[in-house]
Amino acid sequence: MRMKQEQPVSGAATRLAPFPLAIAYVAVPLVAVLSVFMPSTRPVSPVLPWLLLAGVGVIYAMLFRRSGARLKKRFFFEVGMFITLVFIVVKNGQDLIHQLKIFVPVVVELTPVVMLVFCFLWIITFGLPDRADFQRYGGLLGLLCLIDLAVEASIYHSAPVTRWIGNIDILAGLLLLSLCASLRCGENDGGVYEPDQGRPVWRFLILLGIAATLSRTGLFAAGWIFLCFGRGSKTIRTVVLLAFLLLIGVTFLLPTTSSEAVRYVDYWLWAKSLSLFVSDPMLLLTGLPLTKALPLTFPPGMAGLWEAATGSLALMGAHLPQVSAFWLRLVLGWGMILPGLCLVVLFVLLYRRMSRLGAGLFVVLFTLGMVVPLLFDPSLGVATGLAFFLALSSPAPLPNVRTASVTDFSSGPAADHDPVVEWDMRPL
Repeated sequence: MRMKQEQPVSGAATRLAPFPLAIAYVAVPLVAVLSVFMPSTRPVSPVLPWLLLAGVGVIYAMLFRRSGARLKKRFFFEVGMFITLVFIVVKNGQDLIHQLKIFVPVVVELTPVVMLVFCFLWIITFGLPDRADFQRYGGLLGLLCLIDLAVEASIYHSAPVTRWIGNIDILAGLLLLSLCASLRCGENDGGVYEPDQGRPVWRFLILLGIAATLSRTGLFAAGWIFLCFGRGSKTIRTVVLLAFLLLIGVTFLLPTTSSEAVRYVDYWLWAKSLSLFVSDPMLLLTGLPLTKALPLTFPPGMAGLWEAATGSLALMGAHLPQVSAFWLRLVLGWGMILPGLCLVVLFVLLYRRMSRLGAGLFVVLFTLGMVVPLLFDPSLGVATGLAFFLALSSPAPLPNVRTASVTDFSSGPAADHDPVVEWDMRPL
């Protein structure tokens, strides 16, 4: 009996397409909670789930060939060779890292490229998650943030920066991506109107989740996005903005916790880096060596905060991977040219198909990149990469739906509540 596997329809998303979002939005926060109450002697690498997903993608690509070739014994041989290779790498990983240690710092700083490549390969293998997927898992994460805030506030009588489910700024970044996906769709290339997706309850939970994180940068970005591109009337969007600004003020009145050291370290790194650039402007062009510690000196009293925030001794110095701010890390490592070029390329790509999703995503990348690792963090990096490709994609029109011109929609009822028209502004 001859077996044959059929290749899924090209361009169609499979059921596994939103699986990375389930890992980033739900699985990773729940595992973080378990690690708090059941700590392990051996820390689990945050890259592990994504390595497993990459392995699933490789096996799936072997199984479903684009040519539709019949399934032969060669498939089992290829899978066996792949598993053997993975076993060898895992078993001898420490020796390989030791022998290639001179290249390790460079590879670590190329993590954003690796994340984007992973997203691209996942999309061409399983398909692209849609807006509804981002909103669904964003709603679940928002519910987790609400529960976590209620429980921790009752125990600590405050809101820690590092919660049981993760860092508040990274959680806010994930929810902001879902907020961008929940924005009302606009006109697509060729005048095709993109169908709306998602449910109001998901959007409501996303907003509540962002409020529950109490991330100052996240609240600021959410207010900016919702005011300029959000749903509802001008009055509703203004009220939401004021509520987020009020919550930012509340964060300064809350009792401080030990996890507050993370914020102080971020502020200190920004201040010392700016001072470093002022004293030696050439560093803005060349950057610092990737293999050496940063030329920063710890003032009295900072060593304790550094050790509490990073878990490493101040005597070992500050290194580039310990800089959490994405844009600051790029400038320190590669100079000003690369981050500037990234922003220009990002703006040009999103402007070619300007939408509220793309405009909101640009705001998220610009603002959150000042405090969070973005593409250097595996969960946030994968979610950001998928959102970026979603913003660049051109969805096909629904079947039996009339293709209208651009002027048709400008005179339709959808334009009555268009926030861009009401505020007389274009995105960005």
